[in-house]
Amino acid sequence: MSKFLLALMIALVSYGTTLAAAKSFRWSCTYSKTASPDGVQEKSFKFEFAYDDLTRKGVVIGATQANVDVHIGSAAVSFMEKLETGAVQTTTISSSGDSVHSRHSVASEKDGRMIPSQSYGRCENQ
Repeated sequence: MSKFLLALMIALVSYGTTLAAAKSFRWSCTYSKTASPDGVQEKSFKFEFAYDDLTRKGVVIGATQANVDVHIGSAAVSFMEKLETGAVQTTTISSSGDSVHSRHSVASEKDGRMIPSQSYGRCENQ
């Protein structure tokens, strides 16, 4: 057998093993309270988050879908969506399922007015 064929076979076996070990994670989150400069409001909304440990990529799925940066620690996982305005939205999900979603939004590029809020809820690992 040629060296090329042997190397190709090893690469394919290694690639197949990597695919079998890959895991996707998904969380379904519901938030029921939101605090903002206007006070605390009882309003419910939902997001889903997904993470693929092979590609190390995450997405947030809500009214739209967006790529997010993912940080995994010993007690929680956090997702950070970087907006075109330069603002960020972050969500942290603890190992117990508690979650906080923080929006640091800017109204528009022209007026630069901040629209901050923080929502509290729970997430279920799917």
